[in-house]
Amino acid sequence: MFRQEHVPGRLGLSDFTKLKKVGITLQGKPLDHLLYHFRLAFSHWSHMKVILGGESYAALAEGLQEGLWRLGGVPLEHRTDSSSCAFKNMAQESKEDLTARYEQLCDYYQMKPTRNNQGAKHENGSVESSHGHIKRRIKQALLLRGSCDFKSVESYQDFIDTVVNQHNRRNVKAMMVEHDKLQPLPTQKTIDYTEICATVSSSSTIDVHRVTYTVPSQLQNEVLRVRLYHDRLECYLGVKKVCQLSRVYPTSRSTRARQINYRHVIHS
Repeated sequence: MFRQEHVPGRLGLSDFTKLKKVGITLQGKPLDHLLYHFRLAFSHWSHMKVILGGESYAALAEGLQEGLWRLGGVPLEHRTDSSSCAFKNMAQESKEDLTARYEQLCDYYQMKPTRNNQGAKHENGSVESSHGHIKRRIKQALLLRGSCDFKSVESYQDFIDTVVNQHNRRNVKAMMVEHDKLQPLPTQKTIDYTEICATVSSSSTIDVHRVTYTVPSQLQNEVLRVRLYHDRLECYLGVKKVCQLSRVYPTSRSTRARQINYRHVIHS
């Protein structure tokens, strides 16, 4: 065993984790989700974000940028494990595209992008080991709250933020040391979504990743630019945003799903 000496401002790490043996619900309905976790190796400052739909580039980019802007600075290096963003079980062309986007994201923030070796989780230990500490805090806070049911994803995220902020207050002195060593943020965030084009059918629907969504009937036969986030779709006609849809995921690779909003089509 070789002890690691972490230098202030050098290393930030990202990972996805699942809150096991806890049934989070939204107004009584089970919430299938992950928690994205960003952590600084030296000060142990953490940020967690509720992620819908599993690991993806959009989830990583949105969670990482949100963490950096809350932190108020940028470490020199960012590390993720080899399974993050679905590196496993992908075609080589898709892997290369995903790797390129991840490297462009890190380059925008002037961070060196690194990954640990596949199957070697201990190489990401500075974030892996802390999952358990924060998740225990979350479970204890849920017990004190007396319920695992929330009104919305936003209220659940507020609850997670409160628990993580309490955890961060334990490391204020180390954070003050590290904050002075961080790189400055850029003037604005960069793209944290995937964009595709979708043609609206005569039935006022679009097909996106094996899911059929309805859109307002005025958009029939138009070609929309769809920005895919982990939890939503934002649809644009030219430069005008025409609708926003909650994202739905098929239950398996062999099935399709649908989201039908009768308000989109009732008047036609």
